Amino acid sequence: MIEILEKSKTLPTKVKLLLKKGVRMTAPFSVEIGEEVNLDKIDASLIIYGAARIKGEQTLISPNVKLGYEAPVVLINCQLGNGVELKGGYFSESVFLDNVVIGSNAQVRSGCLLEEQVGGNHSVGLKQTILFPFVTLGSLVNFCDCLMGGGTSRKNHSEVGSSYVHFNYTPNRTKRRLLLSAMCREVSCCARHRFFWAGRGQSRDRCKLPMARLFRRVSYAARIV
Repeated sequence: MIEILEKSKTLPTKVKLLLKKGVRMTAPFSVEIGEEVNLDKIDASLIIYGAARIKGEQTLISPNVKLGYEAPVVLINCQLGNGVELKGGYFSESVFLDNVVIGSNAQVRSGCLLEEQVGGNHSVGLKQTILFPFVTLGSLVNFCDCLMGGGTSRKNHSEVGSSYVHFNYTPNRTKRRLLLSAMCREVSCCARHRFFWAGRGQSRDRCKLPMARLFRRVSYAARIV
């Protein structure tokens, strides 16, 4: 045990290099940087709170990113835009554009694209999901294999209520296609109208929801079971 403690006094080389570069870490001995990670792709303004594991040669971290404010973070081959905050959880092979904020205990698996100012509270599960700008996810949400858009700002945005589940497998193990929750004939509609999936809801089959019928100046709440 004494030998282990003695060895732990020496920081790993890549952690030292990041600290020298200007990256701030509240617990550098709890940070693990993979040998394959290109430090030139990590901006010096990065802040790491507590424990973090950063892996993957494709990892890119832009200015003003914050990791692990609420819980430890695992980051594997992800690309993070300016001002992204990943407060805790597992994030793999996905893209987070500017000012995305995700709460703790998230699991974002491969193939996700979260565009500008997307938000998510705690315990969000995503895989092969595309969220257009400003879309917000509540807590305890499973939203895999989905496409969602709508909204023009943080005050006028589409949202998935807490405890919502998208069942993307049928009982006979057939995987469903994308759930399209912001479809319209004109692409520009996706940037104007907001949409709300009610909390404690679920969807079990392919859904194609025309904007012309669902979006009005007042917000609608829809639940598909």
